[in-house]
Amino acid sequence: MSAAAAPDKMSPPILNTLLLTSETLAFCLPLGTILAWLLVRGDLPFRRAALRLVVLMAFLPLYLQAGAWQAGFGQEGWFSSSGSGEPWLSGWSAALWVHVLAGIPWVAMFASVAMLHIEPELEEQALLDGSTLQVFVRVTLPFIWPALGLAAIWVGMLTAGEMTVTSIFFVRTYAEEVYTQIAAHEVLAEAVWTLLPGVLVTVTLLGLGMLCCLQLGKSVRPLSLRRSANFSLGRWRWPLTLACLAAFILLVGVPLSNLLYKAGVLVIQAGSGRTRTWSVVKCLSVVAAAPWNCRRELLWSFGIGGLAALASVALAIPLCWAARRSRWLGGLALLIAAVCLAIPGPLLALGVIRLLNRAELPWLADLYDHSILAPWLVLTVRALGPAILVIWHAMRTVPDAMLETAAVEGCGYWGQLTRVVLPQRLSALAVAWLIGLAITLGDLTASLLVAPPGVTTLTIHIFNLVHYGVEDQVAGICLALILFFACMAAVVAALAKGIEPRRHGGR
Repeated sequence: MSAAAAPDKMSPPILNTLLLTSETLAFCLPLGTILAWLLVRGDLPFRRAALRLVVLMAFLPLYLQAGAWQAGFGQEGWFSSSGSGEPWLSGWSAALWVHVLAGIPWVAMFASVAMLHIEPELEEQALLDGSTLQVFVRVTLPFIWPALGLAAIWVGMLTAGEMTVTSIFFVRTYAEEVYTQIAAHEVLAEAVWTLLPGVLVTVTLLGLGMLCCLQLGKSVRPLSLRRSANFSLGRWRWPLTLACLAAFILLVGVPLSNLLYKAGVLVIQAGSGRTRTWSVVKCLSVVAAAPWNCRRELLWSFGIGGLAALASVALAIPLCWAARRSRWLGGLALLIAAVCLAIPGPLLALGVIRLLNRAELPWLADLYDHSILAPWLVLTVRALGPAILVIWHAMRTVPDAMLETAAVEGCGYWGQLTRVVLPQRLSALAVAWLIGLAITLGDLTASLLVAPPGVTTLTIHIFNLVHYGVEDQVAGICLALILFFACMAAVVAALAKGIEPRRHGGR
């Protein structure tokens, strides 16, 4: 990930975006897949704790991860300030570095979930005829490739559709160009040629996403209720353990240490010079005061994001219930999920603007200008795709025999949903809502374009601040948010234990 791979500064934004996305996927797809296999199938000693860290890192928004690295090695970072010359993280290499580290946990999480659904008998039978590596290549990879495809689309969309990292490190990309064009033209039709490449890419991603969703929807064989066996790593166990430990130190330890240092650093005047010291009291006080100092932004973020996540769950429930009973409706639900996963933030925001900002409908234009309707719609669509995938899987795991018994006792179509399915899958609904909340709290590109006057979310607020370096107050709110997301990830991990992968003849 060196700057040698960077394009010329005058390269078109769409070319920069394609290069950044392809390089990000080239690194994070193999690394995330290997990490997932080691944590799910290997006999490493700290696998459960490591999987929880993977979930936490996937939950952290890009602006938090970018700010954490900026606090240490970017502009005004503690390490950069102690040296001379250009900061370690700047330009293309910095954007690639942050996007790769942000993409690895997503790939690992998608791959881990897919590996947990592989029948143990298949891998055990293959292990009798070949090595562990051969089992991985011949059995595991063919089974999990749809999940890896969805992970690639999701990470690609996050990389290509977000301008959080690239704007901080001054890399011109398509998302920022769209934002500039929309801001510069009063008539949105004037920016249509700028949007055309994004439309073409979205159509391509939509087709690929639909293919992956359909492959995930197949259930040719019933899932085994046996727990998957771990593969012995033999003499490679401890070297791979140390390698994974180093990876998590890089993913979690270094950026967290950067923020902790910036939040607690004290500069003391000593004669004609200045000395830097670190105070744990100042660090704790800055973190404790940060939520109150940003209370207005927090209220907007959690209010809009919570309502959007709730709406996405409410829409996903009937879609997924209908998908269980009808293959045609199942295809429609998966198509909607693929659209929501594939559409870039700028194009989504443009669609909402064109929908609401209409001079011929003054009441709608008034809602667009003076309410949270536009950001709520945008964030609902952003959260709907993951909500469909979570709830769709949860409903598929309800045994058909249980529903047939309820039907015999007089429970109708919707009665089976409200009296049998939903009470058993409340944990899945909570997981879908929490994942949707995490996604909405991390969105910038779409919500930035549609935020009405006077509404500043925490994402926009921190995004504006980290451009000038991460000072103690910014580090404090970042640490407070990391603590919140850590609690959220722990809750999701606990709730996910109640969603068992069972198929008893259901679609």
